[in-house]
Amino acid sequence: MWGTWWVWDARLTSVLVLFLFYLGYLALQSAIDDEAKASRACAILALVGLINLPIVHFSVVWWNTLHQGASVFRAGGPAMPPAYLVPLLTLALAYTAAFGSLWLVRIRAEVWRRRANVLALRAAG
Repeated sequence: MWGTWWVWDARLTSVLVLFLFYLGYLALQSAIDDEAKASRACAILALVGLINLPIVHFSVVWWNTLHQGASVFRAGGPAMPPAYLVPLLTLALAYTAAFGSLWLVRIRAEVWRRRANVLALRAAG
């Protein structure tokens, strides 16, 4: 299996489908000029693509694949030694905090951009 360009593994194929949904989302967002209509269409496409997430996650459990099963979150407890588990969870928490702070900054910038657009339209009209 290793050394081949593509294997029709369940996890690889489901992630490919998820990637195609992502590309379709980006294409749909840029294809529609009206921002409100584009956002609504992309939200619908994202909800349809959301169906694929449990398939990606559980593909190693449902089908016999190349990928191993869960190592951290499993019924019998983590299968990883603490020397690996503690740094993994620490960095996962740090990454989540960084993502959350950057997301909030982006949301604030979007609100400011929309307010500036409204003020510019009021001033022009």
